[in-house]
Amino acid sequence: MLASLTRAQALIVIAALALLLALSLMIRPADSEGAITGDGTYSDVQLYRDVAHAVASGEGYYPAATRLHRMHGFPTRPFITVRLPTLAWIEAGLGWRATHMLLLTLLGAAALAWFSMLRPLAGQAERFGASLLVVAGGAMAASDELVVTHELWAGVLVALALAMTVRGNLSAGLASAACALAVRELAVLFVLVAGASALHKRQYRAAFCWAGLLAGYTVVLYLHWRAVAPLSLPGDALSQGWSGMRGPAAPLRDIAEVTLINLAPQPLSYCLVMLALAGFLSAPPSVARMAIPYLALVAALLAVFARPVNFYWAILATPTVMAGLAFLPRLAGDLVRGLRRRA
Repeated sequence: MLASLTRAQALIVIAALALLLALSLMIRPADSEGAITGDGTYSDVQLYRDVAHAVASGEGYYPAATRLHRMHGFPTRPFITVRLPTLAWIEAGLGWRATHMLLLTLLGAAALAWFSMLRPLAGQAERFGASLLVVAGGAMAASDELVVTHELWAGVLVALALAMTVRGNLSAGLASAACALAVRELAVLFVLVAGASALHKRQYRAAFCWAGLLAGYTVVLYLHWRAVAPLSLPGDALSQGWSGMRGPAAPLRDIAEVTLINLAPQPLSYCLVMLALAGFLSAPPSVARMAIPYLALVAALLAVFARPVNFYWAILATPTVMAGLAFLPRLAGDLVRGLRRRA
């Protein structure tokens, strides 16, 4: 996207990136927010494992989920605080080992899809780099404990859907996105981007398909509400809402927290996240036009709506955002060529 910069434009981009990186270095680590696996108390992860165990033992998903939410003080209102049953059914039906292998297989499929998608668009080094970074972004999949994390499945499936959609395989893109929605409703951000992109390119058949997916998912959420509402009691906990208003530093902190980038010292880790995001400015245009709006929506979600305990929402973006580091050499080349270009 930056391949044709003029000298003045290149200087503006360099100045903006330098300012953003400097601001990243000024970000202070947040107060301890707990970890996705809990900090000695009953955690989300334990809740979802217990729900899956209850379903595997023969209890219905909705009675089990609402009972365990109530027992441990988790909210059942609004209805969306109770996850869709998809992942619990998979875990109960396949068992933990097979479910874990399925997640790892999907992560590998996403990496291969990125490699294939980039074949006509990028050099071999970028293809290998992006594919490996997709795997690194989903590295939490290596943990048997975190296989119950809904955002992890949705993030991997969105990365797969993005690659398939950019490649032009609409059916596979729709199927992957539908699977992501079936696990976590926040994947709707990608569906909105894909539908808007199809409309912008006047691909009306594709736009109609994405709209149809949204319509079908609305019915699914309605049925989910009908299942949760009768089991939610007046004394059940109510969600504290989603109005965190944590500001633009929150996405950098959260993405760093849930990726291997957290191995770097703070605040350098925040700079690395900023560089990963910036890398998409020089990604192949068809990739950038899908990745940048999606990542921007996830960043807005984390900055405006997520409370500190919702930091794990960032996992929705991590398999995709890490791939941006593969395009940093191209970004540097675009900026250097822009500086050398005459007005």
